[in-house]
Amino acid sequence: MLPYDGHVMSSILGTSLDAVFTITDRGVIVDANPAATQMFGWSREELLGANISIIVPSPLKEKHDGFLRAFSPDRGVKHVLGSGVRLDGQRKDGSCFPVEVGISSFVQGEKRYFTGFVRDMSERQQAEDRMRFLATHDTDSELFNYRGWAASCRVLESGLARVVVFRLEEFRHLSLLYGEAWSITVLREVASRLRDFLCPGETAGRVREDTFAVLLPESVAARTEALAQALAKPFTQGTMHFSLTATIGISHGIGDVDRLLRAAQWACDRAGNGKGQINEFTDQLYQISRREYQIETQLQQAITEEALSLVLQPKVRFADRRIVGAEALVRWSDPALGTVSPGEFIPIAERLGLIGRITDWMLRRSLEEISRCADTSISVAVNFSALDFYQPHLVQHIDTALRHARADPHRLMVELTESVVANDVRLVGERMRQIKALGAAISLDDFGTGYSSFGYLRQLPIDSLKIDISFVRDLPDNSDAVAIANAIVSMAKALGLDTIAEGIESEGQASLLRALGVDQCQGFLFSRPVPPADFHRLVHTQQEGFPMAVDPPLTAATSN
Repeated sequence: MLPYDGHVMSSILGTSLDAVFTITDRGVIVDANPAATQMFGWSREELLGANISIIVPSPLKEKHDGFLRAFSPDRGVKHVLGSGVRLDGQRKDGSCFPVEVGISSFVQGEKRYFTGFVRDMSERQQAEDRMRFLATHDTDSELFNYRGWAASCRVLESGLARVVVFRLEEFRHLSLLYGEAWSITVLREVASRLRDFLCPGETAGRVREDTFAVLLPESVAARTEALAQALAKPFTQGTMHFSLTATIGISHGIGDVDRLLRAAQWACDRAGNGKGQINEFTDQLYQISRREYQIETQLQQAITEEALSLVLQPKVRFADRRIVGAEALVRWSDPALGTVSPGEFIPIAERLGLIGRITDWMLRRSLEEISRCADTSISVAVNFSALDFYQPHLVQHIDTALRHARADPHRLMVELTESVVANDVRLVGERMRQIKALGAAISLDDFGTGYSSFGYLRQLPIDSLKIDISFVRDLPDNSDAVAIANAIVSMAKALGLDTIAEGIESEGQASLLRALGVDQCQGFLFSRPVPPADFHRLVHTQQEGFPMAVDPPLTAATSN
C-alpha cells in the first residue's frame, strides 16, 4: 500500500483562494493548502497529523468521524456532507464563521482519502443578512418597516390588541428644509426613544414617511400617555433645539393587524381634537372615513385624468365695483361620489402628497384663462399650500407655467396663508423674493387668524392682505369684528399694502368695509365662483359699459 503522495495536488491547489484539506478515512489531516492556514489560523505543521475536527465546532465535531466511517460506496452509502453545504467553521482562537463545504473522495494505493474544499462565506453571509434585514426594516430609522412590523405583530397578537399610530406633524416639511442627514438623525432618535419605551410583547415600526405604529397590550391608556410624553421631549441636533408634534390614533379589537393598523391611521389622520392630540377610532369615525377612503382612491385618478374643474370668482374694486381680478378655485364632481368639496379633498391631497400636482394644474389652467381675458389689467390669484412653498423647484414651476401660457407675470398673484409664513419666515421670504423677481404679486390670505406678526410683514415683499372671511361674516353688527377689520386696514395702509375682503354677502358688509378703506372685495354679493367662460362674459359685459351684475342674495353660503 503506497502512502498518500500530495505533491501533485499541492502544486495544483497551492494558489486556491479556498481552503483545501486532504484527510484519511479516520479524519487525520495529511495535507492543507496555504489558504487553509490563513483561513483557520493554524500553521501547516499544527494541522498535519491533527484530526479534521480541529476546525469543526460542536456539536458537528463529535459526529464528524462517524460521518466518515459511514461512507461506504460498496454498501451504497456515498454521502458524507455533499457539495456546497453551509456549515460553521472554527478558527484556532475559537471564533466561528460561516463556510461552504464540498467533499470528494479518492483512492490512492488502496487507501481512501477525502478532500474538503472550504469557502469562507462571511462576506456573503453578511450581504444576505443585510438583504434580509432590508426586506423587513426601514433603512433610515432601523425600525421594522410595514412588512416587518406586520409580520412581528402576527406572531405576537393573541385575542384583543391595540394598535397605536402616531404621526410627526412637522417632519415632512422640516425634512425638505434641512435635508437627509437631519431626517435620519431625527428618525434614529425617535427609534431610540421607542426602543426605550417598548415592553416585552410590544413592537414598533415606521409604516409611512412620518408615521409610526406600535402594537400594545389590551390595557392601553397609560401606555399611550407614556408614549406621548416620550415623544414630547425636545430634540437636539447640534445647536438646534426643536419639538415635533405627535398626533396619535388608537384602534382596538380582535384579529387582523392590517385592519387594526388602518383604523389607527384613520383615527390619527382624522384627529377630531386637532394636531398633537390622542384620538380613538370609533364606529362614527369609520362611517366618515369610508367616504374619505373613497375620495383617496378616486382622487389620484381624477388628477391624472384632469377630471377637476376650474372656477373663477371675480374680485371687485370697491371704488367703482369693476372686476379687477379673480381668485382661482378648484372643484370636483365624481360620478360615484357626487360633488366633493375642496374642504374634503384638499386635506386628503396634502396627506397623500398630491397637493403639488393640483397646484400645478390650477396654476397652468388659471394662467391659460387669464391670458384669454380681454382686459389685460385683470389678474388671477392662485392659492399655494405650505407643502408647495417648501418644494425647492417652486419658482421654476411658476416660471415654466408662465412661459407655457404666454402670460404676463404681472397678471399672476400668488396667495399663501399666514401659517405658511409663520413656519419658516426665512425660507418663505426667499421664495417670495424670487417670485417677485419674476414679476408676480403676492397676497397673504386668511389674515388675522392667529399668526399675525408686524415683524414679518415688514420683512416680506407682500403686495396685499386678505381679511379672513370669519371677520367679514360678523360684520357690520359685531363690534369686535369691526375693530379687527379696521385694525387690519390701518396696518396695511401704514405698510403700503392693498386690502381685500372675502366672503361679502350683504350690502351692509360692503358699505362698512368700503368706509373702512378696503380696496377690493369678493363674495356672493358680487358673484359666485363661475366657470371661465362665464367669467369672460362678465368681463366683456363690463368692457361694454354695463354695470356688474349682482347675484341674488344668499343667506347661508361661503364664497369659497
